[in-house]
Amino acid sequence: MAPSDHPPLGGQDSFFTHVETGDTGSTTESEFEVDENEESPWGGAHLPTRDRRRDPGPARSFQASASIQGRQFAEQCDTLLTHLGFTLKGRKVIREVGVEIDQEAVSPKGQVVWFEYKGSVQGTRPGLRRTDTLKKAIANGALLRSLPTPAPYVVVTSHLPEAGSGAAMLRAAMDIRCFADVVCLYDPTSTARLKNW
Repeated sequence: MAPSDHPPLGGQDSFFTHVETGDTGSTTESEFEVDENEESPWGGAHLPTRDRRRDPGPARSFQASASIQGRQFAEQCDTLLTHLGFTLKGRKVIREVGVEIDQEAVSPKGQVVWFEYKGSVQGTRPGLRRTDTLKKAIANGALLRSLPTPAPYVVVTSHLPEAGSGAAMLRAAMDIRCFADVVCLYDPTSTARLKNW
């Protein structure tokens, strides 16, 4: 059966267009006609243009929020050091070992100290409780120890590891003197040790 011999889909009342060819070769076309004025049960024939503007979503991503918290924590650390009489020199890159120090400061006694800030106020593992953060601080400390005359390297954190592998890593790092000290910003007993420099 040739394609033209097929009956129109859906029978004679089909709304599909069906083209028939007569003996003369001419074609006749029958279509389902739509009355645009007739009200459809699904709404009007002309729908409003779709608004393609997307919802901007949360104002800040997780990464942006973490960056803001990091800056806020650094400001708190700087405030504490200033209160204790340190003179802040700003960030310092130790190019010999590829380590960037968050704050180089001079104590009231004239001792240069390199400070690393590791802290935040949100998240399930803030500060040095996050093992990859702790490992980075340990690596920096080990690299700085390779210098001929490194300044004391002190880590100021919001949270110390309490137990498990994090606590074990911190103890080992202190034993091999990767850090001159690790200070919890929110523990007055801990921050009091900064007066020793």
